[in-house]
Amino acid sequence: MAEENQLINDLFAKLDKWRLFPSYQLERRSDIFFAVYLPDIIKKVLKYEVTCIIPEFPIRIGELNNKELNRSFKIDYLVYCKKANRVLFIELKTDITSRKPKQDKYLEKAKEINIKQLIEGFIKISKATKSTKYFNLIQELVGINWIKMERNAPENSSIDYEIEIVYIQPKEEISPGKTIISFDDIIDTLSSYEDIITKRFVESLRNWRTNPN
Repeated sequence: MAEENQLINDLFAKLDKWRLFPSYQLERRSDIFFAVYLPDIIKKVLKYEVTCIIPEFPIRIGELNNKELNRSFKIDYLVYCKKANRVLFIELKTDITSRKPKQDKYLEKAKEINIKQLIEGFIKISKATKSTKYFNLIQELVGINWIKMERNAPENSSIDYEIEIVYIQPKEEISPGKTIISFDDIIDTLSSYEDIITKRFVESLRNWRTNPN
């Protein structure tokens, strides 16, 4: 047990230290920890029950600008809340200065065109690529009835939802049209956990509230 605790401490100590180094992307290394607790965080802060979480959900850029372009940008977490009839577009920012107007614009446009058209774009990308990873994601979308398989081909069976853009970031701020979940919100959500991993994650979250630059 002592060795396991030391390994956990070493892991988070490296994240704490290396986030201060140039070009080190803490978001990419820590996103799994946020994802594990995301259902509890959303239930505590936003009062929604999570049905499904999809990481790095691809949004076909061609759907946003009416062009035949199969490139995509990714939403950190697409979260489906069936009971609330709502979808969350969640962006994780461990450094508040990494917020980019272009990304905000993409998210707003994706929200505007809504899920049915976004799934249409996803199917176009899946048909244009040979990656089996898209097949795996198709199976996930079949599970929530956003896609159905017809003669081994994906067909769009999704509907539109109320969409909410959510930023998980170090500090609260006034951001019209966007929902902010601060690290303090997460710390509060996880305060009752007694396991060593959560406690050590919370300790790092307190450090990560400060600007690394």
